Amino acid sequence: MASTATTATRELKYDGFSILLHWLTALLVAALWLLGQSLSFFPKGAPRLSALGVHMLLGMLVGAVILVRIVWRSSGGRHLPAADEGVLNLVAKGAHYGLYLLLVLTVGFGVARAWVHGVPVFDWFKFHRPGFATPSIIHTISELHSDLADILVIVAGLHAAAALMHHYVMHDSVLRRMLPRKRSE
Repeated sequence: MASTATTATRELKYDGFSILLHWLTALLVAALWLLGQSLSFFPKGAPRLSALGVHMLLGMLVGAVILVRIVWRSSGGRHLPAADEGVLNLVAKGAHYGLYLLLVLTVGFGVARAWVHGVPVFDWFKFHRPGFATPSIIHTISELHSDLADILVIVAGLHAAAALMHHYVMHDSVLRRMLPRKRSE
């Protein structure tokens, strides 16, 4: 029979699918940002186009994961009570909604960037460059995608720092709520 403490801990965890989606998103965002930052180091031609193709495929994957997260969160995901009250609760909610918005916008501008550039994705398909894609529009969309990605990584870093602060300074269970379960739980 499970003890009350074990039962309470289990009840304060997100469901396994939510946890998987959370960490998959974090991993993909980190990989995408690092790859995006290093694209200019690849030699021009096939190596850079291959790296860009990987970046775009991972971007499409993170887009799909975000859609699944939003649907899951609104329909089947476990909802836990707020860890904090008052201002901290509002900040946490704002940060979470901000992260979702930044994810959607960054992916959206990534797709727009690929479209206005007319970039091929390996030999599978090619975005056809629209007639209105002037150098100014291409530059603006590229800068927005890059700036949003940077802001996303900064906000995600602050999100991680807040989780670590909860764990190491406030000594509460906020971080443990999103950690994968141990086999014994």
